[in-house]
Amino acid sequence: MRKFPTNIGIALGILLCVAWIADDRLTHLFRGGRTVKAQWQDKMHGEHFDVAIIGSSRALWNIDMNAINARCGLHAISLANNHFRPAEMLLALKIFLRNGNTTKRLLIQVDSSVLTDEQEGFSSTLYDFVPFLEDTLIYDYLYQRDAEWSWLRHVPFWRYAKYNFKWGLEQTLRTALGSRSDPFDSTGSYFSPNDRFYCSYNYSFEPKIAPHFGEDLKALITLCRSNGIEPVVFSSPNFMVASPEAVRAAPHRLLAAEGLVLYDFSDSLNAEANFNDNRHLNRTGGALHTVADRSGDLSIAGVAN
Repeated sequence: MRKFPTNIGIALGILLCVAWIADDRLTHLFRGGRTVKAQWQDKMHGEHFDVAIIGSSRALWNIDMNAINARCGLHAISLANNHFRPAEMLLALKIFLRNGNTTKRLLIQVDSSVLTDEQEGFSSTLYDFVPFLEDTLIYDYLYQRDAEWSWLRHVPFWRYAKYNFKWGLEQTLRTALGSRSDPFDSTGSYFSPNDRFYCSYNYSFEPKIAPHFGEDLKALITLCRSNGIEPVVFSSPNFMVASPEAVRAAPHRLLAAEGLVLYDFSDSLNAEANFNDNRHLNRTGGALHTVADRSGDLSIAGVAN
């Protein structure tokens, strides 16, 4: 019986060592990947851009940075990411600047969703940063908001056990074999696989949270201005999204109070042929939104230039 506690201690010690080694190797492997924006951005150092774009998937899908470069003679990059909320936009910009990158102008997607239901906290995209908790900037930013990040960083392998749906066995093997496809190009642009419309003509958005200009969005604007970056805010096109008038009017009102002019594209491409769903452009709509057929002043290129 005396050996039982000793054997338990030895077993736990072995498990701890295995967990530590697995955590270290997986972290090294995933930091070298390129299948999420956090990995891609980690490798971006000392780059200088004329314009960058940031926001959620509505600022990401089918907006072509190469087309902006060709039309306007600019060096453009997309920091936008699926589900991004203001807190994640702020973290992404902090990393971008810390790594010695610069941009003259930052196009920030701000619409009624960003000012209401998507205003607070983080989305699931935050877990893209799990392999980067040894980065002091990232860890400090996350730990200030939730002490659980201390456990995720310091308990060996816990981060990969908890978020195995994103960093599990399949992802490990595909990353090690180099078989995970890149979901975006060298400029950070993402293109959906087809032009099919998947949603409906009866889409409504009635937020649970009253429109307001949150602290993370304020901090994002302040960070731009303190680093000599011109913040430019825009809303992305929608297709037949029904909302109360007060919600539709809120972005103009709230941004004007912060000294910002909203470039409102909400109703600029109101045809099913331009959308994959009610809130996301397809390739055809993305091409029109990126660079308008005529003067370009009703496009992202027109705002970027």
